[in-house]
Formats: sequence, structure tokens, C-alpha cells
Amino acid sequence: MSALAEPRRHVQPAEEKPGCVCPPGVRGLRVVGYLPGGGVAGLDCTSPLLVVCRVCDRRLVWACRAHRASRCVPCSDRYRRLLVRIVESRSATAHRGHGSFLTLTAPGEREHARWVPGRPGGGGPCGCRVGDLAEWNAAAGQAWNRLRLSLSRVCRFEYFRVVEVQKRGALHLHVLVWSSDPLRRDQVQRIALAAGFGCQVDLTPLSPQQHARYAAKYATKATDQREDVPWAVDVVNTRTGEITRGSAPARYRTWSSSRQWGLTVRDVRAANRAAMENTRLTRAAGAASTDQLAPPAAAFGSAPSAGEASPGDVPAAVESVWG
Repeated sequence: MSALAEPRRHVQPAEEKPGCVCPPGVRGLRVVGYLPGGGVAGLDCTSPLLVVCRVCDRRLVWACRAHRASRCVPCSDRYRRLLVRIVESRSATAHRGHGSFLTLTAPGEREHARWVPGRPGGGGPCGCRVGDLAEWNAAAGQAWNRLRLSLSRVCRFEYFRVVEVQKRGALHLHVLVWSSDPLRRDQVQRIALAAGFGCQVDLTPLSPQQHARYAAKYATKATDQREDVPWAVDVVNTRTGEITRGSAPARYRTWSSSRQWGLTVRDVRAANRAAMENTRLTRAAGAASTDQLAPPAAAFGSAPSAGEASPGDVPAAVESVWG
């Protein structure tokens, strides 16, 4: 899911956001841009958005929902917690299968020995090698699709994949997998090499809560690292029509998941809204019941004047009603 780089200039139904007095179904809300001056009291967001209703001309302020910490730390933290709930949702289901935590790396840039778990020095020369890291990063999504297709022929599985950016700028994939059959490291390594990944493949038992927090941390961190990743693109000369290879800011997705993994972003946000509404209704009901239980002031005489009894002198029976 990509970070919010520019204000979204689209129209949303008035009933989807609070604060607009238009009737339900009237589409008039428009995001104008970031609010000048930064944060607003009562809103936990450092880069709020200014929203205007074109029907009633009311002005609203929304949280920016940015994924990047460089844009807004509070919204980025909320996004990370949202991802934790999504990642953990699959672990809470029945018949989840065998859990594995898979790490895939880019091929090395120099000659190296084949990586073999538990064998110092590796297993002889390895043929996996990357010539242009920018080209490999741009094609990493295709390599992942090939690996998914090959692995689906071995067993049924569901996955949640996140991107980590290595120091050299290569994309590093971490995948949480629930599979119908146990995965073998040598089998996955063979599939990964054929798909275009490097020989260093790590496969460990899945720890749902620990790996959910780990994946959410790197997915959020990767939204701020696109400028550090070499990325090759086609560049079209608008005058001659000639197409050449050039560079551009990286366009990778920081995370993705299979369709049957579990909760979606929409599900989590809907649950959050429902929980906030339930909390509001509970507090309102509690306040209403307190008002009904509180006796009228006339029952205890007029309000005390100077020198008369203070609230601390009220009898214990009366204090319990007020509490």
C-alpha cells in the first residue's frame, strides 16, 4: 500500500465523514490540501487535511492518514497498528494449517558460494547474480509472482508479504505463510532460484504475534525509503518517440496479501468506527442514567450560602447518589 504523497482530490459522500450538514447521499466533500499551519487542537495528526463541502460550504479538518513517518508520525503509528491487526487476523482463524516465516533476498552482486543452511562456506559456486540492481528491483514483483505460481503447485497456502530495503538498496521480502502442508527449506530455495531470487532463503516456524509486529514495522518503514531504492523505468522521448531506460523513484508496494488471508484495511477501519460509536453511545447512556438518578436540588433545600454547609458536609447517603 503506497504512502500518501499528495492530497487526494476526490469527492466522497457526505455521510462517510462527520461534520457536514448535507443530507445523506449528497456528494459534495472535496479535499483541498494540507491545512496551513500544521496540527489542530483535538486532532492527533501533524499534517491535517482541509476539506470543503461544495453544497453547504462547510469546512472540515481530517487526519491525513499518511503512511510515512516523515509526513505524520501519529498517522504512521496508527497505520502500523492497523497492519498488525490485519497480519494477526489470519492466525486467529480455525484450520489455518502450517505456519512459516519466509525471507527472500536479491541475488548477490559478486561471485559467491551457494548458501546452504548449517554448512560453513556454502555448497560450491552459485550462479545467482544480479548485474543491474535497479533492473532487478523493478522486476522483483514479477519474480514474486513466479514464486507464488510455482509454490501453489506444491500446496495450498495463504500469505502476507512485506518489503524491507537492504543497505545496498535491494528489496528484501518477508512472507508470513499458512500452508496446507509443511514447507521444506530446500524445496523453497529451489523454487526461489528458478523465480529469480537469490540463494539465501530463510524459512522458520511462524510466531504469529512476533512476526506480525515485525512485518508491520518494516512495511511502514519501507514507505519512507522509496528514494533510496534504485529503480529502472522506460523513459519516452516525447519529441522523437524513442524509448530508453532511465531511473525514477521506486514504485514498489510495501505489502500485499492473498485474498483469503483475513481482514482488510476497510474491515479494520469499519470495526474501529463501530467501536468508537459504541463507546459514544455507552457514555451517552451512562450520562443519561446519571442525570435520572440525581435528585433535584430542591430536595435538599436551596444552594448553601456563605457560612452554610459545603458539599463536603453533605450526608453520606446523598454522596453515594451523586457518585
